[in-house]
Amino acid sequence: MPVYLRPRVKFLAFLVAPVVLVLLWRLLDVQAVQSAAYRQQAVRERVRNLTLPEFPRGSISDAHGFPLAFSELRYVVWASPPHIPNTMAVADVLAPILEVPTQTLLSVLTVASPSVILTREASWEQGAAVKELRLSGVWVTPWWRRCYPHRTLAASLLGFTAQTSGEGFYGLEGYYDPVLRSPRIQLVTEVDPSGLQPLPYEEAEVPLPRRGHHLVLTMDLAVQMVAEDELARGMREFGAEKGLVLVMDPRTGAVLALAVQPSFDPNEYQRYLDEGQEEVFLNLAVNTQYEPGSTFKIITLAGALDSGAVSLGETYRDTGRIEVGGQVIANWDGKAYGEQDLVGLMGHSLNVGAAWLATRMGPELFYRYVRAFGFGQPTGVDLEGEVAGMVHLPGDLDWYDSYLGANAYGQGIAVTPMQMAAAVAAVANGGRLMRPYVVARQIRPDGSVLESRPVIRGQPISPETARAVSEILARAVEQYMPQAAVPGYRVAGKTGTAQIPVPGGYDPRGTVASFVGYGPVEDPRLLILVRLDRPRTSPWASQTAAVVFQRLAQRLFPLATN
Repeated sequence: MPVYLRPRVKFLAFLVAPVVLVLLWRLLDVQAVQSAAYRQQAVRERVRNLTLPEFPRGSISDAHGFPLAFSELRYVVWASPPHIPNTMAVADVLAPILEVPTQTLLSVLTVASPSVILTREASWEQGAAVKELRLSGVWVTPWWRRCYPHRTLAASLLGFTAQTSGEGFYGLEGYYDPVLRSPRIQLVTEVDPSGLQPLPYEEAEVPLPRRGHHLVLTMDLAVQMVAEDELARGMREFGAEKGLVLVMDPRTGAVLALAVQPSFDPNEYQRYLDEGQEEVFLNLAVNTQYEPGSTFKIITLAGALDSGAVSLGETYRDTGRIEVGGQVIANWDGKAYGEQDLVGLMGHSLNVGAAWLATRMGPELFYRYVRAFGFGQPTGVDLEGEVAGMVHLPGDLDWYDSYLGANAYGQGIAVTPMQMAAAVAAVANGGRLMRPYVVARQIRPDGSVLESRPVIRGQPISPETARAVSEILARAVEQYMPQAAVPGYRVAGKTGTAQIPVPGGYDPRGTVASFVGYGPVEDPRLLILVRLDRPRTSPWASQTAAVVFQRLAQRLFPLATN
C-alpha cells in the first residue's frame, strides 16, 4: 500500500470502527440479550387463541319424534376492508350472490374497521359460492340458527335461543341449556394477517367438538295441537285476556301438552324484546302464581277425609255464613244451602262448607296436608324459572287465624298451575304425588340414552281416601256440573272462580276462572287444567273454563283410552 494512503485508511478505520462496534453490540443485544422478548412478541403477533365454531345445538322432538326445535346451518359472510385491494370489484361480484345492492355492500366495505359483517343469513348455497370465489379479505364462517318449525305452538314450553350468543332462555331451552349447547372449543394456532383465520396445518392436535343432547319430550304434538286449538277457541268465545291448558298423565306426572296464550314466535324473539313485550315469554304454568279459588277445595276435602276430621257420610247445616278467626265467610252467591253432604258441598262449591272442613281439622293438621300436597314449594318440573307459590303458615309473622278459613276455599294462598295440576293428579293416582316432567329421555352424542323415570314425591293421602274423593268429585260433576260432563266417560273435577289480588284488596270485576278434572275415574289417564284470566262474557268458571274442559276432554279421552 502506498505510504500516502495509510493515513487515509487509518482515518476511515477510525470512522468505521464505532459503527461496526454499534452494529455488533446491537446484533448481540437482539440475538442474545433480548432474544426471549422478541420471540414472545413474534408469538403474540402470529399466534391467537381462537374459538372454533360451535357444533349444532341439540334438537328437541315430541314423544313420537316430530321436530319442535333444531339448528339450521347458516353462514356469516364478513370482510377485512384493509385487505381488500378493490372494494368496488368485490361489491360488484358479491351483490348478486348475497342478493344485496352493490351500493349497500360498498358502504360497508369502505368502513374504517379491521372487520365488517356483510350478512349473517347466507344460505349454504350462498356461502359455498362466496368461498369458491376466493376473494382476498373476504371470509365465510358457518353458524347454527335455531329454528322452531311450528312457530307459536308450544312456545312457552320450549322457550327460545339467542342467535348471537347461542344461549337458551325460558322453558326447556333455558332449563336444559347446559346439555343442549355444544361446548365451545378454544384453539391456540397461528393466524393469517387478519388475525381471525387459522393458517392451514399439516399436523395439529385439535379437540373434536360434539353436538348437544337431543331431547325427546313427553309432549304429544297431536294433544298439544288440540289443547292450543280449544284454548284459542275458548279465549275468543269468552273474551279472556290470558289462558292456559295443561294436560298431564296423572299416573306418571308426564306433561302431555302445555298451551299458553298469548303466545310468541321464538324464531322472532328479538322483535318482542324491541317492542318491550318480555312478559309474553313468561310461562303461566310455572313462572307466575295465582289464587286458585275453589279448585283448592279438593285439597281441603282430601285432608279432612284422610285425617278423619270428617267421615264419608257426614253432613253439615249450611247457614250461608261462618266466622273463622274474626272474619265472616259467606258462600259465593250469599245463599244458605241447608243440610248438605260432601257431594253437595263440592257440587255447590260452598265456601262455608270448605271453611267448616278446615276448622274441623284445625290449623296444624290443615297446613300439614297443604304442604304434603306440595304447595309452597317448587314441583321440580324441568322448566326454567319455576316459582314456589305462597303459603302463610301458623307461626309466620304474616299469618292470621282468619287465613285458615280463607285458604280452605283457595283465597289468600298462591299456587302455580303446575302445582295445582300435580296435587289433583295425586288424588287421581291413588294418593301418590308425582314430580311433573317434560323430557322423556336425552340422547347423548355417543348414542347412549338417559331415560327420565317417574318420581314419587310423597303420599299425602291414602289410596282409600283418594278413591273416596274421586267418587265425590265424579258425583258432583254428574249432579251439578253437566257443562263439564263428557258423554261415555265418568269425570271427576272442580271449578274455581278466584278474585285477582290488587294493591289494597281484590279487583272488583276481574276473575281467574279455572277447572281441573281427570278421567276416566275408574282408571284416570288424563288430567286437564284450564285457566282463563279475566273472561268478559262471564266471571264464573262454570260458564267458561268448565266448557273448555269439556270440549278438550271429548277430543282427548278417546286418544288416551284407545
